Amino acid sequence: MDELELLKKDWNKELDDFKEYSENEIYKMIKNKSVSMTKTLLIIGLVEMVLWALYGYLNKEFPYIRMTMFFGFTAAIIFLFRKMKTGQDSITLMKSILNMRTLILGYAGISLVLAVTDNIIQFDHNTRDFMAGLKDGYNTSYNTNTLPTNPDTMMPGMANYIIFGIFTLIGLYILYIIYKRTYGKILQDLRKNYKELSLQEEKVI
Repeated sequence: MDELELLKKDWNKELDDFKEYSENEIYKMIKNKSVSMTKTLLIIGLVEMVLWALYGYLNKEFPYIRMTMFFGFTAAIIFLFRKMKTGQDSITLMKSILNMRTLILGYAGISLVLAVTDNIIQFDHNTRDFMAGLKDGYNTSYNTNTLPTNPDTMMPGMANYIIFGIFTLIGLYILYIIYKRTYGKILQDLRKNYKELSLQEEKVI
């Protein structure tokens, strides 16, 4: 538990040995925590970029839209990161936190929409590819010299579409959980920081 969390826990305790924090000290703690979260966000984004690039390589189709969106996202994060580090007042930091939350929410939302849209558009092709992969896996277990199956030669039936659709929904749900545990956690922490700064501003007023 960091110093800011301990401060919030003990805020209402009336003890003689309770450490008094000035408004400036509280501001610095919140600022440092926000800067640290921004660094974490950049690392998460970098890992995501590598994973999507690998996914594109395996599918022999580079994800240009995602990469373009990521670089735009990274540039905006770096800009807000610099504002957080150089900001000298709580109002500026509050604006940066709000912009950061909006940016993360937008990026995560668009990224999930792209994943859903891509699966809808490529559903028939992905189903054929899935069937070809299963067939190759089955044949390879008996004959290591078999050639890869051309997905275009596969003829999916309704049952194939339903089975692959279930796997797709599971995959998208897992992706949603990952985004919720990463970007969602950062959103919650930024919201806490914003509320702390708002309380400080109200006390000053």
